[in-house]
Amino acid sequence: MRQLAATINRMPVNTWRRLDVNEAELVMRGPDKKPGAGGANIQASGQIQIRQNFEGLDFGEDAAKLFVPAEMGAFIDEHTNRRHFIRIPNDHTEQEPIVLAMRLNGENQVLVDDVVIEAGEGSNAAVILHYTSENGVPAYHCGRTRLIVHRNARVKLVKVQMLGSEAAHADAIGGHVQEGAQLDVIIAELGAARPLSGCNLVLDGEGAGAGLDVVYLGDGRRSLDMSYRVEHRGRATVSDICAKGILLERSKKVFRDTLDFVRGASGSKGREEESVLMLSPEVRNISVPLLLCGEDDVEGEHAMTSGRPDERILFYLMSRGINELAAKKLLAQAAFSSIIEKIPDAAVRNEILGTVHKSIERGG
Repeated sequence: MRQLAATINRMPVNTWRRLDVNEAELVMRGPDKKPGAGGANIQASGQIQIRQNFEGLDFGEDAAKLFVPAEMGAFIDEHTNRRHFIRIPNDHTEQEPIVLAMRLNGENQVLVDDVVIEAGEGSNAAVILHYTSENGVPAYHCGRTRLIVHRNARVKLVKVQMLGSEAAHADAIGGHVQEGAQLDVIIAELGAARPLSGCNLVLDGEGAGAGLDVVYLGDGRRSLDMSYRVEHRGRATVSDICAKGILLERSKKVFRDTLDFVRGASGSKGREEESVLMLSPEVRNISVPLLLCGEDDVEGEHAMTSGRPDERILFYLMSRGINELAAKKLLAQAAFSSIIEKIPDAAVRNEILGTVHKSIERGG
């Protein structure tokens, strides 16, 4: 197995080093052999073009706008063992979600995947990428997803990471959104021992929009590192970052969310919000909201809340015959529900809630 360790910069603008949030250690592993990485279950209609190579694909100037850490991008280019190019035709509406499910097991423990999604002008589609692994398998996933959303298209990307507790996970998303288009990204970080997740969305055309919703779960001694950014380049662009998290036992989490208004983004608006439910006094919760402004006529706001369950709410629920464990499950479900309800697949929604409930039973 090939391996590379690198220290990557996780902050667009560095803050005090003593906070230990500017950088993160990225350990990447690649397969000894390129082909293969287990089977991928793909569900899509015949109108969608799906192939497992990038032959003839030219990103042009858009490639530079799909931000992925340089070290990670170079490693994936060299060691990818699964590629998927998904193209939605112009003016086509895909009625059901395009589902790409990948499961790691004892025979296929390492997955380095590279996914490109291109939405033609005026198209509309939802794509779900779902990663799981067998219990007890020391699996490893390193992935990159790039999206090009052309004029007036609408795309929803759902990325669900539910790898086993022995697995490692590093993932990056880059999106380029053109004039009048809308890109909504939903990320669920629920598994792996030390997940490292990043997303950078560039609103390049006038009136472009992006929604970035994140749910994350920390239990046991899991350490999560997440860094998400929306860059406003075009005029009158709109973004919304919303994160909901639950921390249990001795878990740790670093969450960085950035709104970056560059020169030329006049009339743009952005909002970032995070709320964390802490179900143990031993968790470590670090949040780094950041607003960068290079333009005068913009609106940006952020809010962050964290804390233990409200004792009055717990008392009220328990006074109605609900035991403490069930009451905490209800609060956790309520915390996640506003984001989970946006996932266009009932089975995935139920799987996420089931994982949260089991974690609370073990350590809540």
